[in-house]
Amino acid sequence: MKQIIDFLPVVAFFGVWLATGRDIYYATAALMGAAVIQLAVFKLKAWPIPGQVWFVFWAAMIFGTMTLVFRNPLFIQWRPTVVNWILALVIIGSRFVGRGNYVQRALGKVMVLPNRAWRALTYGWAGVFALSGTINIWVAYTFSEDAWVYYKFVSGFVVSFLLVGGSFIYLAATGQLPSLPAKGDLEASQSRQRESTPSRDGNP
Repeated sequence: MKQIIDFLPVVAFFGVWLATGRDIYYATAALMGAAVIQLAVFKLKAWPIPGQVWFVFWAAMIFGTMTLVFRNPLFIQWRPTVVNWILALVIIGSRFVGRGNYVQRALGKVMVLPNRAWRALTYGWAGVFALSGTINIWVAYTFSEDAWVYYKFVSGFVVSFLLVGGSFIYLAATGQLPSLPAKGDLEASQSRQRESTPSRDGNP
């Protein structure tokens, strides 16, 4: 269900845009409303709210408000680019700050990998987000508003596929794809991995 909730804002934006005769301002308001609903669902379900969800929420509120107040769609068009670029920087920075990294925290609950694999996935994920942000703003300035909306809708699913599919392909191609261990074995492996993880003073 969390996966469905993750896509709620972009689906609401696209659906309202189509339903209102391609009105980007109504679509922006729908995006903001869906972001509020998304956060409310996390609260009602008592799910832990990741920092990324809070970040995306405030980005929707800030860029959406600016779009509606100034009646300029460029603000909402810049939002995916700013979000993706900042996520790319956060992912890279997570290799050097704290224990572990962004990708390891996201996938470490279901697999145990050597540090070199986490490092490769970190730079791969950051590259996907950086490229997505760059393409988004290029589409916004190069093509029509309609083309950008279609791109925005499709790209959200494409990025998710690239992150998951690309990670799987890399791990399979390098012979590092693990079999999923039993829960007890996974917890023990994670404990050993934390103990053997070098400090942040070492090579990322």
